[in-house]
Amino acid sequence: MKKGICSVSFSDRRRERGAVLVVGLVMVLLISIIGLSAIRGSNLQEAIAGNMRERNLAFQAAESALRLGEGAIADTKKRPLINNKNGLYNDTYKTPVSSILTFASADWISAEKVTIAALDLAYVKRPPSYVVEQLDPDLGAGAAMEGSGIDTDAMLITGDITPYRVTSRGFGAGENSVKTLQTSYNRRYFQ
Repeated sequence: MKKGICSVSFSDRRRERGAVLVVGLVMVLLISIIGLSAIRGSNLQEAIAGNMRERNLAFQAAESALRLGEGAIADTKKRPLINNKNGLYNDTYKTPVSSILTFASADWISAEKVTIAALDLAYVKRPPSYVVEQLDPDLGAGAAMEGSGIDTDAMLITGDITPYRVTSRGFGAGENSVKTLQTSYNRRYFQ
């Protein structure tokens, strides 16, 4: 045998049992598992981002309808005519929780029950809607909902305050993304 040259005899090759092949297959399996979990994780993240987008669209639509409902009260010189339809109701139950929240889904898209906001919102399933409830001023519902007291002396001197509750419902791009918001609003009328 020449000096410096390595030679492997036939008997040495028989002792090799394919350890490199087994190690290589295990490495390929591990890399495949890591790759599949990365794909699965990115799909989950995409679903989460889509749901957040839907929720945000529904919230923004409900918020815009809520502001329109408050504006409908603020823009009038006299008290609006409460006819218990078309989105203008009396709080007949005189409770801090609105009876409007018990509306069925079909009620929120009916122009006979609610006021459908005339808004051209992009990417939403349908336009948002709102309901305005005139509350009993004797209960002081606007402040009672917030948990604070009412200064009745200030109300009697400076004008007649009428509390309202505005409830809105917005829809996202899908049928299942719905958001309902509610606020109390006090309007002072001078006679």
